[in-house]
Amino acid sequence: MAGNILVLNRWPQYPNSDRWDNELARYGDLISHIQYRVTYLCDALGQQGISINCGASSDIHVISDFADAEHVIDLTGKLIRRYGAFDHVIAFSEYLLDLAALIRERYGIPGPKPHEVDRFRDKTVMKEILQQARISVPRWTLCTSAEQALQAARGLGFPLILKPRRGASSKGVRKISSADELASVCAGQALDGYEMEEFIDGDIYHADGVVDRDGACIFMSISRYISPCLEFEHGAPLGSIVQTSSVRYEEHREFALCCLAALDLRSSAFHLEFFDAGGECVFLEIGARVPGADVSYVIHDVYGVNLFKLWADVSLGHRIGPVKNGGCESGGWLTIPRPKPLPQKVVCATPLLGKVPFLYRELVPRPGEVLEDVGGYANLQGGRFLFRGGTESQIADAIRSAQAQYTLTTTQLQ
Repeated sequence: MAGNILVLNRWPQYPNSDRWDNELARYGDLISHIQYRVTYLCDALGQQGISINCGASSDIHVISDFADAEHVIDLTGKLIRRYGAFDHVIAFSEYLLDLAALIRERYGIPGPKPHEVDRFRDKTVMKEILQQARISVPRWTLCTSAEQALQAARGLGFPLILKPRRGASSKGVRKISSADELASVCAGQALDGYEMEEFIDGDIYHADGVVDRDGACIFMSISRYISPCLEFEHGAPLGSIVQTSSVRYEEHREFALCCLAALDLRSSAFHLEFFDAGGECVFLEIGARVPGADVSYVIHDVYGVNLFKLWADVSLGHRIGPVKNGGCESGGWLTIPRPKPLPQKVVCATPLLGKVPFLYRELVPRPGEVLEDVGGYANLQGGRFLFRGGTESQIADAIRSAQAQYTLTTTQLQ
């Protein structure tokens, strides 16, 4: 065999369902189970995903909670004594990148160690590195106490953004409009593990792709958000449009490449967010992972590129040439948030397939389904819609049309 692989998985699969969540991350399609010996560490949901796509006879070990890092690390040691040293540790979830790095460090396994993962998990570390490389970043400060935060806020000005140093999906992120509002937040919660940064007024873009072991970008797609991710938490639809003919496409691509080079990302997928504020690109944040929400599915359906497959290949040391992503076809996605307060029971919703140009896939909740506060931007939302086949302008019009036509009626459950 070519090697011994440990996979950490917390993602389920949804066969025989309208849901497409995680369908591109089917390990049986990504990794040769003949060429490699593959061992899985999963929680209950992750076990269901592996059993469906890799066979019930796969070497699966179930844990109760990935948050118990020492238990997972100790179990890995037992697996090493049983099967031999692991050559690779693969973890696709943002929330497992730190754990995978700890396992590699403990057992001397090749791949990113904690200090390397920090560059893509800790928002203060990534901004420090880019600032040293003379790449534009928002002004920011680490929160150490309520008094320090209130003092630092005067220098940043209002509004400002308060966010966890390590996090994803805009969880825990708040836009603070005044000193009084910040004082109220400080009185109600500890700010350990938080940072504040200046508010940047501009369009937000995301660059998504994969770099090889030398740091060369083998694929990149750039998209423009239709609204800030933070507004999704307050009821605004979220989505983005693949950029193919934007006059600033090359500048955006070059900015993304400069960020990747400064952060020295290698053998990884990436999801990089940045502002275009009056013609100036300003870094927002980066994750060393495949993008969330429905970005990866649109990229797959527009370009025929599975970012999870590319990530697995570069992680295993496979040589891959640049993947073409040119052409004039665009695509996009739209997610309608779940109505709050949750849970909500669906009364009715309006399917839009066949009614909106360029819309090719949708996940509309059925009457009687319950919308709950689980998961990130994917999962069962108020509605999810995928578009492809038109120009940027046509996709933008289609997304606006879908927003205008879609209706969702729910009742609150106690």
